[in-house]
Amino acid sequence: MIELQIGQDQKVAEWVGKRAEVENLTECTTYGFFKDGKIVGGAIFYDWRVEDMVFSGAFEDKGCFTKRNLKLFFDYPFNQVGCHRISAYTSVDNSKANTLLRKLGFTKEGCFREISSRQEDANIYGMLKRECIWLNK
Repeated sequence: MIELQIGQDQKVAEWVGKRAEVENLTECTTYGFFKDGKIVGGAIFYDWRVEDMVFSGAFEDKGCFTKRNLKLFFDYPFNQVGCHRISAYTSVDNSKANTLLRKLGFTKEGCFREISSRQEDANIYGMLKRECIWLNK
């Protein structure tokens, strides 16, 4: 069974950072997904700007995506922090991440050209609070 843990920010940020190629995550809030004491998934919220917060994640087990976990996960930026939207970025070549973001309810909004350290293009996704299917209306 997968356990959702909050408060393991440094450990989860390092784990996700290596997999999602995100650096300098010193000020963030994380959700770690643990199975038998080992991280199998992580979600990071960071770079909060007025009404927007950035999301990055990495997952090795589909069991992270229970309805309960997704409700807790989306409750943080939208209800606890009061954000109006969440932004997410992923390589145009990362088909798994692009598919996951769409399944979670994100909308593709555009593309950053040659933005990564390897000068790769990245898709831009966004989700508005009113669009989030995981919140109780």
